[in-house]
Amino acid sequence: MSERLTGKTALIFGAGRVGSSAANAFVNEGAKVILLDRDEERLEALKKKLEESRKGFCSTICANIDSQRDVNEISDLLEEKTWKVDILFNCPAYIYRAPFVDHPIEEIDKQWHVNVRIVFMLSQVVAKMMSKNGGGKIINLASVGGLFPEKEHAGHCAAKAGIIAISKVMALELASANIQVNVIAPGPTETVPFTSPFYSQHPEVLKRIEEKTPAGRIGHPEDHTGLMVFLASDESNWITGQVIMSDGGLGLV
Repeated sequence: MSERLTGKTALIFGAGRVGSSAANAFVNEGAKVILLDRDEERLEALKKKLEESRKGFCSTICANIDSQRDVNEISDLLEEKTWKVDILFNCPAYIYRAPFVDHPIEEIDKQWHVNVRIVFMLSQVVAKMMSKNGGGKIINLASVGGLFPEKEHAGHCAAKAGIIAISKVMALELASANIQVNVIAPGPTETVPFTSPFYSQHPEVLKRIEEKTPAGRIGHPEDHTGLMVFLASDESNWITGQVIMSDGGLGLV
């Protein structure tokens, strides 16, 4: 065990499949993690799993973030508990699939709120804390959909392109405070959307994605953890403002 993150604390927003894999990887590398999610049952299950390997390395915050006030309360809680955040990993998970002409505007709003607005507000308060503490790492999860168009994913592509653009501005403005901001853009990954009824009812769609991907399959959350750890570690101190695709070669075709 190399423990490249020993002595660091990571705040992970989103405790779904990707967030869970990140938490496990960070703990294995010696970091303490703070899990932030609105699903208390999921948080406690993940905490229990993590503490089987390292007791005391995981804390949780159950919160349904909807406004600036909610984010400020999280900031106050972090300061109250004297949790110094060295790494912020934003990996919220909400996606909606529909043809452009049928895409409800309410779903555009929801995808923007979850994937961009909350990430923006949370990154603001954490960046202020990091600036006072000498720097840190912010890693935002986007998607290849933020770089290339995907049919029936207008809201998803717009939100992920938005977080990519915001991340680059963050990187530019925060570099002088020794805060590196980078983006991971995964290709299709085995998470909740791929267990939805749509894919069980349309197996040909999943098969088409797998055939298009040079690696011949969709990704697993664990396929991205090496990159997450690298961007969270001191090894990436000279890297900022980058969008790194982790997609099995999908972006090449």
